[in-house]
Amino acid sequence: MPIPEHLQAQLEGLPRQPGCYLMRGADGAVVYAGKAKDLRSRVLQYFNGHDRRAFVAQIDACVAAIDWIITASEKEALLLESTLIKRHRPRFNVMLKDMERSVLLRIDADHDFPRVELVRRRSADRAHYFGPYDSAGQLRRVLSVLERYFRLRTCNDTEFKRRDRVCMEYEIGRCSGPCVLESGRAGYARSVREVIWFLRGRARPLLASMQARMAAAAEQLEFERAGRIRDDVAVIRSALERQVVVQERPVDIDVIALTRTGDLAAVVVLPVRAGAVIGKHTSVWRGIALDDAEILRGFLLAFYDIEGGAAEVPPTVALNKSPTDRAELVQWLSDRRGRRVALKVPRRGAAQRLLLMAAQNGRDELLRASAQASERHRSLSRIARVMRLAKPPRVIDALDISTLAGRDTVAGRVRFVEARKATSGYRTVHLRGSAGGDDFSALKQVVQRLYGKAPEERPDLLLIDGGRGQVAAVAQAFAALGMDAPKICGLAKARRLGPQRGFAGDDLLPAKGHGDNRFSPERVFLPGRKNPLNLRADDAGLALLIRVRDEVHRFAIKTHRRLRQKRHHGSLLDLIPGVGPAKRKALLRAFGSVPQITAASPEALTSVPGISAVLASRILDALRTK
Repeated sequence: MPIPEHLQAQLEGLPRQPGCYLMRGADGAVVYAGKAKDLRSRVLQYFNGHDRRAFVAQIDACVAAIDWIITASEKEALLLESTLIKRHRPRFNVMLKDMERSVLLRIDADHDFPRVELVRRRSADRAHYFGPYDSAGQLRRVLSVLERYFRLRTCNDTEFKRRDRVCMEYEIGRCSGPCVLESGRAGYARSVREVIWFLRGRARPLLASMQARMAAAAEQLEFERAGRIRDDVAVIRSALERQVVVQERPVDIDVIALTRTGDLAAVVVLPVRAGAVIGKHTSVWRGIALDDAEILRGFLLAFYDIEGGAAEVPPTVALNKSPTDRAELVQWLSDRRGRRVALKVPRRGAAQRLLLMAAQNGRDELLRASAQASERHRSLSRIARVMRLAKPPRVIDALDISTLAGRDTVAGRVRFVEARKATSGYRTVHLRGSAGGDDFSALKQVVQRLYGKAPEERPDLLLIDGGRGQVAAVAQAFAALGMDAPKICGLAKARRLGPQRGFAGDDLLPAKGHGDNRFSPERVFLPGRKNPLNLRADDAGLALLIRVRDEVHRFAIKTHRRLRQKRHHGSLLDLIPGVGPAKRKALLRAFGSVPQITAASPEALTSVPGISAVLASRILDALRTK
């Protein structure tokens, strides 16, 4: 295809050096980021027809400008590309959205008495990381075993330093009490080492260590302790045996399989440690335009990324298809691990059987995702039908007010896109003036502040937690702004209808139910309509509206509770504009307490990272006034 005129000058200025390129749309947002050994040659391939990948035509249609960054080598370009993708989140690059739900277990190797922590991201430190854990049930089972049989501390570092007597965890046998008892670092370090073996599936050294402790206790005639260790050995052996052993040799390998059907794609990772599958991670995408090799390349960059990736790099990574830039990926993974990494596409043997297992898991995930998508579409179509919308609402916003006796009033807004939570659209509004105890005035103020200055933020459907009065107040707020209102509906809780009487012979019998009372379904109100819509309790559209309403109710209450705790129970520092959790922790770490901060000089405060002279003056004025 011919090169577009508006890009001609930019393409002619591209250098013949390694680096990264950023393709931007008409709104300036990055739609695709990539790396190249020769920037000019690589970018021109998108427009001269030499790159025949399916998604290239879609990119070309929406590119308005191209930026580039020159690097010293192709390896540096690969590292920069990963950073740019995380920062700009381009629509045509692979993003691990599911990683936000995954949890890692972390053990700090530098702490004298480390604990098992739950974290979302991997940091570039010396700590041990295990996971990711996608299943909450799997994580609960792991933590239950760790707390019950290895007895590491669960308190945070602040509690650990301040504690002067053992806690309830010690009393019920779930902690060894290192904060108070002179149990010794050697014994605790041995427990930490055994936890690491357990999380890595190293059954042989773990069971050998525990059996040695059992024998030592028996020799010292501590038969009760020996019996307890014997019982622990039996439980832990059983827990380790539940892992699926798929290799006779104790190999470490990550098995990664990509499966696709229709517009859905899934990547399943089965981490194998010491020959046993110890978990599963799944990422699913809808409508992804990249080809298989490009998806796998993007997935590997994100999954093993040192700054945000969830997984450690094993000696071997097996894939069912070869990714693009395979040689560069091997070098990058080897640098990431510190030793040579093999990137294989096996066609036979045990690794190939593992890939078949991973692919089957991927197909199951795609079937589940397809069923969920069908259910979401059915719910949205039902809402459009009963509310007489031209098409199913893609974006649904919900508003709710939370207050306590008119004080600390806040409003919460949640956003659902395609019937799924879009947390980037969640907003909190702190109500001003006299609207605290008046839901109608509060809703009008919320509409004005959320949508008055940003009409493009209006959703396809705006759900209000309330009845006819709240719906009318929101409609009036849009009319006062001179704006076209979105479709508005209110969802009111079920109403008690009272006992139902019926005849059974000559006796009157109350209807069975909650307290022998009948309840109406949740009631849906529309503007200008006196009576609610008559929807069945099992209506698919009503079920979605209830889920959205419950989410905004939860979000508003959580925000309100946090505000009350900050105001009434939190540090005075929390009430000072410009002082967030990070600056508050830094100040308290530097000075020890609020009174010592109050007595400090402005120059002393500015020595704390992040505290400017203006903020230091504001902090001291606020604290000394209080």
